[in-house]
Amino acid sequence: MNKDDILAKSRAENQGSDEFEKQVLEKAGKLSSQVGLMVCCFIALFSVIRTGRVNNGCWVIYFSISATLFWTKYIHLRKRHELMMAVISTLVGLLFLGLFVLEMWRWPHG
Repeated sequence: MNKDDILAKSRAENQGSDEFEKQVLEKAGKLSSQVGLMVCCFIALFSVIRTGRVNNGCWVIYFSISATLFWTKYIHLRKRHELMMAVISTLVGLLFLGLFVLEMWRWPHG
């Protein structure tokens, strides 16, 4: 395969994708994850102050988003770190889901 064939194949594979757009989407994903974490911390803290109980629902949502992010990265990159973070995020998300369901199950049926 000569240089022109390699370049043509690369162009065909990357057609319709813009490197700058990929970088922007990556930064947006990281920032949105950080903002989501801060919002969940605020909701959890405010919930404890007002009700004396942690709002497990927001943590279910946060760790679902986090797990999806890490599973997607692992599927495409096959890095051990991404796999470990995906498993941890999934397990923590399932823990909070269990706590949320238990809390809803015990909620008085007024």
